[in-house]
Amino acid sequence: MLVSQILKAKGSTVVTIERYRNLKDAAKLLTEHRIGALMVVDDGRVCGILSERDVARGLAAYGSRAADAALDALMTRDVLSCKPTDKSQELMTLMTERRIRHLPVMVGEELVGMISIGDVVKSRLGELESESEAMQTYIAGIA
Repeated sequence: MLVSQILKAKGSTVVTIERYRNLKDAAKLLTEHRIGALMVVDDGRVCGILSERDVARGLAAYGSRAADAALDALMTRDVLSCKPTDKSQELMTLMTERRIRHLPVMVGEELVGMISIGDVVKSRLGELESESEAMQTYIAGIA
């Protein structure tokens, strides 16, 4: 399944936050939207990603001061991304090998969606179920 098909099913809304905001603001957004990562933007352009793991690292590094720490100091700057034309199987491999759970979907410099490992697994399970049903129908037809 293509990333574009996954986005069509789940939607393409991406929650973003400005890089000058702090961890307290980010935690509110993560909780409010029940998500595991935020895209960090600067003048509308992606400059990083803040995941739950980044939050944990920030707490370990800053202790009680973490809530007021700027996202610029906590975010992951080297953001891996995917394209709408990428296949879910490729993403599953990339996400497993790199131990990441979220990939922004980009068309050039434009952020057009976000894919989580849960989205990829759900799409793959759907594919396997469809293949299984097709195989059962085929076998029933020749028996």
